Amino acid sequence: MNLSRRSIFVAAIAIAAFVPRGLHAQISRDTTHWNDEELYQEDKSSPSFFSVGGGFLYGYFTPDFSTFNTNVAQPFVKQNYRQQVWMVGGQGFVTIPWVKNVRIGGMGYSGTSSDCGCEDTVIQGVNVNRYLTYNVGYAALTLDYVLPLRTGHFHIVPGVALGYGGVDIYARQAQNRANFDIAQFTTEFDSTSLYRTHTYSSRFFVYMPQLQFEYSPTGYLMFRLTAAYQGTSMGTWTVDQGLSLGPGPIFNGINGSGMVASLGVFLGLFQ
Repeated sequence: MNLSRRSIFVAAIAIAAFVPRGLHAQISRDTTHWNDEELYQEDKSSPSFFSVGGGFLYGYFTPDFSTFNTNVAQPFVKQNYRQQVWMVGGQGFVTIPWVKNVRIGGMGYSGTSSDCGCEDTVIQGVNVNRYLTYNVGYAALTLDYVLPLRTGHFHIVPGVALGYGGVDIYARQAQNRANFDIAQFTTEFDSTSLYRTHTYSSRFFVYMPQLQFEYSPTGYLMFRLTAAYQGTSMGTWTVDQGLSLGPGPIFNGINGSGMVASLGVFLGLFQ
């Protein structure tokens, strides 16, 4: 190799040694338009929530029994009923996949107050036993929103339930506490009969705003504490499956409204 060629070779090696590794062409970025990665980047500012499951509800309902006690309980059994009804029910729900943290479901609830250790009543010189119950129940759709709070396994869930149900008041009078004399069946509805049984009913639309506190110790188990107001819009009162009661204020003011506190246990998938 002659001198000129050697000089050119050495110069090329020297230039290559001083060129920074990883050198790339510098292309200016257009910041006047949205970039694809910015358009499709997920918003991670708030946590997402997913749940699907079902379980049992146990509630304590406090209806307003002022009218019920004045117009029904006192005249019939000579005592006031305590303003409490233990409710039992169930619910299932699932998160809506296309609306973040919103879930829908369905629930059913019912309860009975039979707060009567009724003493015998003397009618026509004969001791008869009277028995009275207040029953309330309904089925409803639920709509909840899980607040996007970073609280781990604990969630605060406001929601509302909308549905349809009814109140039934059952009144029974019989001469014997334990047995109903079938021989009296043909005269049961005579004015002189000591054997009477009637059910007074009214249907209602129920609306229930509620605040739920949920805790999931695992991904498959969830506990719930709920505070709610059970509001009812009552319909017409009837007796014995649809017979009109006619005009009268006896049942005006008797409804299925009041405060509800409940506990729930659910199995499912909670994330």
